[in-house]
Amino acid sequence: MAAWSTDPRVRLGRGLALGGALVLLASSIALGADGNNGTVKVHEGATDNERIVNTESHVCTFHLHFFFADAAQSGTWWIDQASPTGTAPSGVAGNYLTDANGEALTVEYGLPVGHYDLSWEGRDDQNIKTKTFWVTCDNPPGPIGDGIG
Repeated sequence: MAAWSTDPRVRLGRGLALGGALVLLASSIALGADGNNGTVKVHEGATDNERIVNTESHVCTFHLHFFFADAAQSGTWWIDQASPTGTAPSGVAGNYLTDANGEALTVEYGLPVGHYDLSWEGRDDQNIKTKTFWVTCDNPPGPIGDGIG
């Protein structure tokens, strides 16, 4: 077992290394504390009959459920076609604002049959997250009925 060195240069080097590690840790905690935290799940239909934190990757109509975000986090979201369906914007987009628990729900939406990318941002356009899903029933694009806002 190696003994601790009493050489001041070695001790200084170890102190600087430890200080640098602490700065990196503090920076990563600070960056994660405010911004595009959390996730969004695609759920079948207009309501959550049970609170699930899983994406339903094949839906007919759907709503979005934001989870684990900061309280009062806001941002935009949008859905575009994905390969092999295409690359065009779907025309379905909106804004979200999470509640005190870091959650938000959208109204129920419909899209034509196909593969889609859901993208959302929080703090700014440098923090975009994406999720893919399939629509398996043909629906007109846009809100379905009153939804759940």
